[in-house]
Amino acid sequence: MGREHKKHKKDRKRHRSRSRSSTTDSDDERRFEAKGKEQKRHKKDKKRRRSPSRSSSADSSDEERRFDKNLEEQRQLKKAQLRRQKEEMKAKETPEEKKARRMAKKMQKDEKRRAAEAEDTLIPPELNYTNLNNPFNDTKLTTTFVWGKKLEKEGRSGLTQDQITKEASQRIRKNLTEAAEFKRIRDSRAAVKEDMEMMKRDADLRASQKTDSKEREFQLDQVKERTRIRIDQGRAKAIDLLSRYIRYAGEHFSPTASPDFELVNPIEYIRTTCKSIDDFEDLLEDISTYRELDGRERHEVWWDDVTQVVEDEMKKKNSQRRGEVHSILDKDVIESFKDQSISQLEALEIKIAGRLRDQSNKEFWLDMEHQCKSFLSRKRLRENHNKVMRNQLLRIREDNRRDIQSATENMPIMMETPQVKRIKSEEDEEEDDDDDEKLSKKVRRKIDVKSLDDPELDEQERERKWRALTEDQLEDVTLELYRLGSFSPPYNSFDDTMPGIEVVDAQSDMVSLMAKRSRNRGEVPTSSAQASSAPDSRMLAIARQGMEGDESMFSVEEQLETQKHLWSDKYRPRKPTYLNRVQTGFDWNKYNQTHYDQDNPPPKIVQGYKFNIFYPDLLDVTQTPTFTITPCDDKDFAIIRFKSGPPYEDIAFKVVNREWETLHKNGYKCQFQNGVFQLWFMFKKYRYRR
Repeated sequence: MGREHKKHKKDRKRHRSRSRSSTTDSDDERRFEAKGKEQKRHKKDKKRRRSPSRSSSADSSDEERRFDKNLEEQRQLKKAQLRRQKEEMKAKETPEEKKARRMAKKMQKDEKRRAAEAEDTLIPPELNYTNLNNPFNDTKLTTTFVWGKKLEKEGRSGLTQDQITKEASQRIRKNLTEAAEFKRIRDSRAAVKEDMEMMKRDADLRASQKTDSKEREFQLDQVKERTRIRIDQGRAKAIDLLSRYIRYAGEHFSPTASPDFELVNPIEYIRTTCKSIDDFEDLLEDISTYRELDGRERHEVWWDDVTQVVEDEMKKKNSQRRGEVHSILDKDVIESFKDQSISQLEALEIKIAGRLRDQSNKEFWLDMEHQCKSFLSRKRLRENHNKVMRNQLLRIREDNRRDIQSATENMPIMMETPQVKRIKSEEDEEEDDDDDEKLSKKVRRKIDVKSLDDPELDEQERERKWRALTEDQLEDVTLELYRLGSFSPPYNSFDDTMPGIEVVDAQSDMVSLMAKRSRNRGEVPTSSAQASSAPDSRMLAIARQGMEGDESMFSVEEQLETQKHLWSDKYRPRKPTYLNRVQTGFDWNKYNQTHYDQDNPPPKIVQGYKFNIFYPDLLDVTQTPTFTITPCDDKDFAIIRFKSGPPYEDIAFKVVNREWETLHKNGYKCQFQNGVFQLWFMFKKYRYRR
């Protein structure tokens, strides 16, 4: 077996040597033929050079050489010039410019290198793959892979390397183009799907909004139905009367509409139906619920005015229950609001808002703003009600005119009876009458006085009928009852008194009368121990709040120099009423713990003061009382002096001269509210430290 293999190997070498010799012989023949051709061509050139055109060709070649030489010299000169300019620029440039130039040159070289590599490589530059950085971990990714067996099977084994590389590059670019197209189709499909989902969400949202709108309409219909049932059963709430009123007399009032109830000022509805704080709170909650169901844009100003009036009435009721003064404003200031028009009150509200931004006497201006808004809301409601009443009267006149016209059309032209003339004359008189009070009186319904005073009526039924009366009707009924009683009012017991009427007993009336007579005679109390009026009693109650066991009364006044006053006799100069307290106690410091115990405590010392000075009748309510501290002969004490203004004199007290705690958390308070000036302070506690 080994011998046969060696023999076969020798035969194969012999065949190769023969093929090589044959190839060398053929190469020699080809070289010999080429040499013969070259010799023939050389002979022909010699013959041409011997021809007459020899001199002309030599001249043209000399000119070409001179032209090339001149051109080369110009190129060299230009290069030298550019080189000198470049050297001058390098000599003048700064280090920063030099660094930037070198960086730009380096980037340019890198760009050229990458471009050259991109031409040589198989991978397109947009893939940004290299042999060291690719997701396939292939270190020969940029070289072309040649599948020899496949090419041989396909009959393309004669392709060169460049052709194979070109085909592979085209195939890769085609695949990349198809991938980009697939990505575009996928993105467009996702965008269409997202648009369809968005359209579906919009449709669902519209359906939900429509359902919510129907739900609100249903709830509003239920509220209106409950309102109608309560009104029919005689147990109407304030929100029932207000909603019925605004449905008829809203912003889109139709003069042709005819109400089946009596139009009353909305303020009267609030006063007659709300008797307690809970009633006012329930009404505010009902108004908020009704506005949400009916839409906050509808009758927005009217409901805002009603809400403002309800809040004002509730504030008054709260102040009466706590025994406080409702407003710190002077009565003259409040009375001035009543004489102003709606436009004037709106302008005043803007001015007050500007004062509030200044942060000066904020409490006063807040109260001023509340009162201004309250009067503005009441005036707007009253003006709107008068407009509704005028429109209703115009409708009644129009109905009467149509009735008269239809009656006269059915009669002969000459038969104008005295009754028709009288009706026409009354009609003309009514058209000339523009007084709002007369117009409203003509719209009133006739009230049966005897039915209101029927003894067989139930107590709740009688109270409901009295509450349903307006101010004008109540005045008419009272006058009629007064006339029926022969101008002598009947005697009633305390239990028969109508709700809301304040009954004053004889003793309180006499005390009030004697106090007024004393003030008119000029008898002014000089200390806090004397009897005080009702406002003073309320102020004393405020000052006595929070009385602790370590506090005691402090009423030692310091005599001041005589003051001369030029105030009115109505406000005679007098000392203000006060209720002061002194805080006493002791600290368990190291010394007291050493020398005392719980059975034998240390002596108490003054730890602070609480001054409560009452100024209920200040002429200038905008002037806040102040205090000053002056030293006295004894350095351990000081004089604290309180100043306010007419009609009160200055008042002073002698206090311990120590440093104060001025933080609110340490008990410091300095404020003037509801006619009471409060100054509370504690002394600082010093601790021994090494």
